[in-house]
Amino acid sequence: MSSLHYAPVTLVRAQQTKPAERRRPTGLTARLAMDTRTQMDAYGLRHASYLAGGFIDPKPDGLFADAHDEMPNAQSVVVYQGERPVASARVCVLDTHPDLTGWNDIPAARIFPEDVAALLAAPHHENKYPKALEINRLVRHPDFANDFSLVFVLYRLAGFMILKHNADIVLSCVRRNHTPFYQRLQFTKIAGPRRYAGVKFETNLMACGQENYSYVVNNIPVFDAMASDSKTYNGLFLGETINVFGSN
Repeated sequence: MSSLHYAPVTLVRAQQTKPAERRRPTGLTARLAMDTRTQMDAYGLRHASYLAGGFIDPKPDGLFADAHDEMPNAQSVVVYQGERPVASARVCVLDTHPDLTGWNDIPAARIFPEDVAALLAAPHHENKYPKALEINRLVRHPDFANDFSLVFVLYRLAGFMILKHNADIVLSCVRRNHTPFYQRLQFTKIAGPRRYAGVKFETNLMACGQENYSYVVNNIPVFDAMASDSKTYNGLFLGETINVFGSN
């Protein structure tokens, strides 16, 4: 079972004037896949979503996992409606610090090695040892395939990870029909298309720098992880089941 390093934080942010926020979905909770049950929920959601889309062949156990799920730099999160798992995503962190073991491999770096290396070599990164965070395995249960609010919820939760790791750049390998949505989130196409690992579709590598991600947070409030209270933020990384929008 993978596990990312954790340190509690107190969230402090200057007040900002933001555009009116869309109505938030209610009754949703989330939990990191730090236990077997939640891991199985994540893998089951992936299998159901990919199978419904024709992107994989059915597996006897109804689960879809890969080698990255066992790595220390990967963590999945599952969203629940009541007790039912309805959506999931995974983040994989590429940290170039030489003292870390198992943090130098993410799916995007295997599929687009030269391009990811070039992005990390850019001179403007905040960290001495640059970090990239890839958002992948973003799925919804087929019964909720048309519930687009769940996509925003997953990106809000990914924002917790981005904040925690202070990533210099956010990566995603995106199917062509989803490219316009990512462009609205300030992602830029870097390369592709190339086949993504384990599934029957091709993706483009897209990237969003830290400064562009800040723009998204300030203009699409649902993505703003810092809008959550510290208890919610810290609780997620302690393995607790949290309300997606905290106490706000």
